[in-house]
Amino acid sequence: MKPRDFYGKDAQPGVFHPRIFLVVPPVSHYLQANVAETIEIGREFRQKLGLLMVAAHLRDLGGVTPRIIDCPADALSLDDLETLLAREQPDMVGFSVLTFTLLDCLEVVARLKRRCANSRVCFGGFHPTLYPAETLALPGVDYVVFGEGEVTFTELVAALGQPVDRQPAAMAAIPGLGWTDSHGARHLNRPRPIMSREAFNALPLPAHDLLDITKYGVVMASATRVASIQTSRGCPARCTFCDIRSTPYRYRDPEAILREIRMLKSLGVEELFFIDDTFTINRHRVLALCDTLIAEKIGMRFKISARVDTVDPEMLDRLHLAGCYRIHYGVESGVQRLLDYLDKGVSLAQIRKAFAMTRQAGIETYAYIMFGIPTETLDDIRATRRFVDELRPNHVNFAVCTPFPKTRLYEMQLEASPDTTDYWAEFARAPHPGFFIPTMHGQLPIACVRQQQDRALRRFYGRPDRIWREFWRIRSFRQLSLKVALGARILLPRGLL
Repeated sequence: MKPRDFYGKDAQPGVFHPRIFLVVPPVSHYLQANVAETIEIGREFRQKLGLLMVAAHLRDLGGVTPRIIDCPADALSLDDLETLLAREQPDMVGFSVLTFTLLDCLEVVARLKRRCANSRVCFGGFHPTLYPAETLALPGVDYVVFGEGEVTFTELVAALGQPVDRQPAAMAAIPGLGWTDSHGARHLNRPRPIMSREAFNALPLPAHDLLDITKYGVVMASATRVASIQTSRGCPARCTFCDIRSTPYRYRDPEAILREIRMLKSLGVEELFFIDDTFTINRHRVLALCDTLIAEKIGMRFKISARVDTVDPEMLDRLHLAGCYRIHYGVESGVQRLLDYLDKGVSLAQIRKAFAMTRQAGIETYAYIMFGIPTETLDDIRATRRFVDELRPNHVNFAVCTPFPKTRLYEMQLEASPDTTDYWAEFARAPHPGFFIPTMHGQLPIACVRQQQDRALRRFYGRPDRIWREFWRIRSFRQLSLKVALGARILLPRGLL
């Protein structure tokens, strides 16, 4: 790619003012994995917090305010987006890419490059972090950001604001960046060190103000206007199916979190979802944050995710007083042998105790369950369903065990089957719509596992008392339409959808 001046078409000569767009593409492709497509599609419109944090860092520390285009929330089709991009001619278009959204992002890039010849493309997020070289080699991708992206992307934009002859040296000095030079040679710089707790705590607040908060909602929320918030990164747990297994844990101070909550409240947000992978790792921090929320009389309901071995009655009571109304727990199975296979590090007794304590504290529970774990039998699935009945969760998600890229579970699958190719790496090199994700269903055919998944969902959510309860919790016409659509997907057989 030939270098050029990077000033923005509307800027004054010599003034660095690039037009940066951060895009969430329309959903055109679906790689069916642990959650069925009929359940996943349209279930929620949640702000992409990673993009908001990149946008805030670029604006507050880089002096450039990007434009965020969220196609699912804005109801923009691929044609709509192409027309918009062709009209605006952005200098840079950035994407936060998951493996499951790679095809959608590439479809946008193909159209962008046809209509905006001078626009550059940067891919960041989980997928480029796992496969940086493969991603940089994809058609239309000019830069990749691997690892935590806030600082790297801001430094990339600053480097592109330098004179053309100085850009290569500037880009070569940016950790966590992949780039292609004017001769077509690809370069992967050294990784950026994992952000320290102090640096994470000092990050600018996510740029929620760049979005229309009224366009977002979650079907299972108790309010109409819902926002995501992240107060920590990383998780020390060793679950083999998780992509952040045994990663450094960093957290924000209660004062920084309170500033963000106040900002969200000023934008009209009524409910929060703390998207921390395990909110309750640091007991002292949780209690301090709860005390702050109680003392400041924030009065906003929220939900969290937790491990069953990290909660106790005092913490749960304090969470309830602070506004927590639901806790999501990773239960996975009602068979201890399978929990041990997944390296969960918990017992069935601990799970029972956590659910009982949570219910006693007046907090709802949400259980995540997996079917199709290697060595699992039909009797094991039946035992897990009985265990769910015993736990009495308010909500449950029955998923299919799926080996995600570069997880320990995926490595175990490759080790156990020497003839199995590294299909995730192959997909990263040559993504195509016909790709089908193999599942680790062991002794059971995948059709049987999917059938058990459907039956469990219909049995749990098809009870009249649950339907009636969800009806009474509806707070808007949009939430009504989402719940009706989701209910139909759950209760009707797949062939009728």
